[in-house]
Amino acid sequence: MTIRQYISIFFKGMAMGIVNVIPVSSGTVSLIIGVFERFINSIKSLNLKAFKLLFKGEFSEFAKRTDFKFLMTLIIGIMAGMILTAILLKAIFKKYEVYAYSFFIGLIIASVVYVLGMIGKKTPKMYVLMFLAIVASFFLSIKTNPYPNDNFLYLILCGAVGALGMIVPGISGSHLMLLMGNYELIVTQAIPQIAKLSTFGQGAMVLLPFVIGAIASIISVSYLLSWLMKEYRNETLSVLSGFMIGSLPVCYPWKEVLPGMYDYSFHMPQMNVEFFMAVVMAVVGASLVLILSSISKRKAKRQSQKLIAKS
Repeated sequence: MTIRQYISIFFKGMAMGIVNVIPVSSGTVSLIIGVFERFINSIKSLNLKAFKLLFKGEFSEFAKRTDFKFLMTLIIGIMAGMILTAILLKAIFKKYEVYAYSFFIGLIIASVVYVLGMIGKKTPKMYVLMFLAIVASFFLSIKTNPYPNDNFLYLILCGAVGALGMIVPGISGSHLMLLMGNYELIVTQAIPQIAKLSTFGQGAMVLLPFVIGAIASIISVSYLLSWLMKEYRNETLSVLSGFMIGSLPVCYPWKEVLPGMYDYSFHMPQMNVEFFMAVVMAVVGASLVLILSSISKRKAKRQSQKLIAKS
């Protein structure tokens, strides 16, 4: 890869990392910016055969087999995006929460249009699958479990479920942590605890099983998604579109967080300046997706023309 390609992948990773700590799916972003399939295929390639190459000292073959340079560049970008978000965007959300969520609503709606456009011939079966995914995702968006649980096996489950937001479009890992009741335990308690020597062990006892579950989930789900995209591409895209639509309540701007941060109270917006500015931000978000998809399509068309010219 060229330096320009590395920079591009890094910033795409940053985009995924930025949305990974808010109730928006970084899997959705990976689909929009065109790294979704390459990302899951790279993770899927981290199997026993690949690690045997690593242990034998065949580093170049290992890197080639796993698309390691791409994966590491993307992961570094994701980490940088998450850190940047933690430092800057949380303050922005406190002051401009309505506008930020409106922006993401526009992004999600346009993403659905984009993903549906990737589907070939649409059949009644696909519409049924999409409807079922909408119902399931909507139920997850409004159904909560307010009780934190530090059981070792439950923390592994939380890691497995929370990691889905990294690779499954339409699913937010942060929101799933809220649904499972462990958002505060993991994000606002355990992570700060490992930053201090006196409480490191206490925080590690929570994060260790969480990380184990997350790694296992990412690797196993990447296999499943890779197979589904290969064998049932249109059906899979239909389900992913449904998840995106059903997740919209998570980003609804006019809601209030109830005590404990585990549930929401929704209300209608007032027809004022804030509402019209929110509409503008939604249009901006949708436009961004359309621009990115247009660029992606032009690149794909140019690459296709180059391949035809070479042949």
